[in-house]
Amino acid sequence: MRLNKFIIVFIVALLFAGMAPGLTSSAQAAEKQANYTSRDVKLLASIIFCEAGNQSYAGKVAVGCVVMNRKRSRQFPNSVEGVIRQRGQFSPVAQGKFARELKKYKAGAYKKGARKSCVKAAKAALSGQDHVTFKGRTINMRKYHFFSQRLSRAKLRIGGHDFK
Repeated sequence: MRLNKFIIVFIVALLFAGMAPGLTSSAQAAEKQANYTSRDVKLLASIIFCEAGNQSYAGKVAVGCVVMNRKRSRQFPNSVEGVIRQRGQFSPVAQGKFARELKKYKAGAYKKGARKSCVKAAKAALSGQDHVTFKGRTINMRKYHFFSQRLSRAKLRIGGHDFK
């Protein structure tokens, strides 16, 4: 009887500490709910495909993290769409590739293959993931606001992109 009481107290303590996997209070469940719209997913997944569709999953999440870092920064617009459409920032927007990808998203093309992994990466970034694992190394992406194939004074390289 004593052991059962101890286990119950231990589980309750874990619940309050937020450490019991699979066991959450309603407050914790509400906190974990998505704080983004389906439009945000569509926009972010589309720009991720345009910029990193041929990259690893880590590269895709890294691009999503850059967009989210900009969204949080006072130096950039404060919405996913504002960041993506900011003049001169993402060449696929200016070149029309982004608009074509939005049409493909609407037509259902983002349900399989590389595009599907872009949706997964977008949801991860929108949910607050700010670390990626690349070549066995966990990298904090929180400080990166720029990426390109060739970026001067880059601090990080993931696949085909430099980040700073």
